[in-house]
Amino acid sequence: MITAELDAELAASLAALAAGGALPTAAAQFTPGGTWRPAPGGRPASYATSLAFEIARLNGRSPAEVAAVLAAPLREIPWIAAAEPAGDGYLTITVTRQALAASAAGMAAAGPACAQSMILRGAAATVRPWPDLAAASNWPEAWKDQAETMIGRLAQAAGARVTMTSEWERGELTPRSARDRRSPVYAAVTYLGMSSVRYRLARTLPGSDAELGQLSLARTRAADPLYPVQQAHADASSTLRWADDLQLERADPGDQLAGLLDSPAEQDLLGLLSWLPVRVAAAARRRRPDELPRYLEQVAAAWLTCKQTAPALPFGGEAAAAAPELASARLVLADAVRAALAAGLSLTGISASDRL
Repeated sequence: MITAELDAELAASLAALAAGGALPTAAAQFTPGGTWRPAPGGRPASYATSLAFEIARLNGRSPAEVAAVLAAPLREIPWIAAAEPAGDGYLTITVTRQALAASAAGMAAAGPACAQSMILRGAAATVRPWPDLAAASNWPEAWKDQAETMIGRLAQAAGARVTMTSEWERGELTPRSARDRRSPVYAAVTYLGMSSVRYRLARTLPGSDAELGQLSLARTRAADPLYPVQQAHADASSTLRWADDLQLERADPGDQLAGLLDSPAEQDLLGLLSWLPVRVAAAARRRRPDELPRYLEQVAAAWLTCKQTAPALPFGGEAAAAAPELASARLVLADAVRAALAAGLSLTGISASDRL
């Protein structure tokens, strides 16, 4: 994945710069993982890191000066199109379109493992079984159970050292198994289903008691925030099934992939997909599980735009019938979307549906 490759390149540059005296020796100990954020301007292939601010504290140089030092060797790397200081000391790196497209192909090949990284290597986390939300007596309790479990799973995916535990090992003398039929959570699970309630809790901000209270009022499928995400996953899956049924040629686009996926909608989606491992790690580190579902909703919306403006199937679009290689490239993108959404939903405790 792109951010993992950027981590490796930047770590190697830090070691070389520290060994050569351009940076303090201690700079070689810094790890860029977890410092990435979207670059100003929203360019799909650009990434910014705040690492220069941390290194600047070692010798009193300005972060902008440190960022300039870090940028110089990165410009020599073929798949990095640009590296430059930005703002007061951020380092902004723009990768080539080939790198962005290759990242999506890697996600498609990795499947559900595409959300994994080593960003939180060295951290510790506890992984618990997914809670039976219908057994919670109130919404704050249900939110806490869901959040604690999800944070552990996110940290595990981001490379943290984990301890597996059960409800009994959490310190509860008796496992909470009886369902209180008077509980608003029980009523919501009965009406909406466990997955819908779990997802609503997962995307609720910490401390949002008023928002939790609104969960009891949801009564329509259109208002279900999980539905568009499941729909996008099912749509990407059905695109691949239709391609098989139509016996569309699935030749490996190879080096042509980047040139074929060149529409604005495709570039935006490629850039968005590349952030999945970073979003997973950030949600765990910040104890903000809500950040992942909201990211999945962005991916789902971007896929819908892509489907409409750059279709892979020959149903009213220019793709497969006229240009099989273009269809093949767009099917790689569909496969990456399917993998990313499935991985993200799994980390909320929900199984992705291939059909709705």
